[in-house]
Amino acid sequence: MEGDRDDATGRFILFAGSPLERIATGDDLDSRKLFVPRQNIQHTRIVSDNIFAIKKSRLKINLAFQNNQRKEFGNPEEPDERELFFNLRAFNYNLQWQLPEIKEWHTSIGINGMQQQNQNKGSEMLIPEYNLFDIGGFIYTQRFFKKATFSGGLRFDNRSVNSKAFMEGTEVRFTAFTRSFANISGIAGISYEASDKLTLKANIARGFRAPTLAELASNGAHEGTNRFEHGGQQLKSETSLQPDRGIELNYEHFSLAFSAFYNRINDFIFYRKLKSVFGGDSLTNVNGEDLQTFRFNQHDARLGGLEVNFDIHPHPLDWLHFENTLSFVRGRFDEAIDGSKNLPLIPAARLVSELKADFLKAGKSFTNVYLKLEADRTFARNNPFTGFDTETKTAGYTLINTGAGADIINGRKKILFSVHLAVTNLGDLAWQSHLSRLKYTAANLVTGRAGVFNTGRNFSVKINVPFSLR
Repeated sequence: MEGDRDDATGRFILFAGSPLERIATGDDLDSRKLFVPRQNIQHTRIVSDNIFAIKKSRLKINLAFQNNQRKEFGNPEEPDERELFFNLRAFNYNLQWQLPEIKEWHTSIGINGMQQQNQNKGSEMLIPEYNLFDIGGFIYTQRFFKKATFSGGLRFDNRSVNSKAFMEGTEVRFTAFTRSFANISGIAGISYEASDKLTLKANIARGFRAPTLAELASNGAHEGTNRFEHGGQQLKSETSLQPDRGIELNYEHFSLAFSAFYNRINDFIFYRKLKSVFGGDSLTNVNGEDLQTFRFNQHDARLGGLEVNFDIHPHPLDWLHFENTLSFVRGRFDEAIDGSKNLPLIPAARLVSELKADFLKAGKSFTNVYLKLEADRTFARNNPFTGFDTETKTAGYTLINTGAGADIINGRKKILFSVHLAVTNLGDLAWQSHLSRLKYTAANLVTGRAGVFNTGRNFSVKINVPFSLR
């Protein structure tokens, strides 16, 4: 189900655009059966993690092999046909040498990175086959003073990409190219304990991010996002400079943490919707379905934001906590793009308030008992990236969640198992996340609302059984 709706009833359509197309029934929507399109992901990981003590220093060697096989099935008439099949192999390495302490300076040096190879084994392709190699060297040091802690680090990274060509009949689907990206990153920060109740923090960091293969070379339908995506082989690396500040207060009855940041980003990579020569959306037809077309671009930008955490734990009610977390971020381009300066895919401001009661014991069989009630308020997003009609405004919403749990113990006070119960979206509210790509699927002509909404009321039960070998 991809969000297509019946014009007359507003109900979802299964297998849209195929001879099997039909309106989804209540049994279909309640069923746990997976219809097409669907994905199957198999991930294999083998890790070797070792630490060697060499006199007063330590050598850490971490090696890992990973094989991620992502298959997408999207043909209703051939439900077992693998339309997309990415076979991604990666070898990760990390070597870190912790040097002996020198005049209270704790220093580490090392290298890390990965080698990656992608193969396309499906009938369709979104990105080309490629080989990628990352290597980076770093040094990090830390010094503890009586009331302050200083830390700083510097690293150099290089990414080499070799993307392979592919012909689809007589048409060039992907052109071969080789790119290399290299840059320097660094950080310096200090934490100062002004008193036993007040801590001040300050940091400055320079960052670097090479474009991904999807951003460089996409040329195909991305069914999970209902988009046809085009990459840009000439994209540059993103670089950023970010200062941030923080303050922490800890008292007997409450604690407060506040942090704020400003991030200056050069060559920020983003996607935008393409327009057709006739003024509407540019559409690409894939197997009878019209998909909106997007392209990756980049532009200088800036980000700013803050996070506040306020926790009330009144004494002598040590079992009671009222915790509140507020987060806010704002992103702007240096210059307007098609009349909009707002960055795409920026989350809305959010306030999460949780009232939680913790009890060490409840009878002879229960320990670590807790009850909680949470209000998750996401505010309206009224400043989206409207350039080329890429994004629209999103209404705010409040979700009420609740939960309870405990450890079950025997007579010897050994934990037999733990039980956790939770209900999210208790009021079964209809809501949409601003970051949801399903927000832009077909409109419901009956209600006038566009897109697929997020999860309604949901019940969950989790049981943890400890297991140990002696």
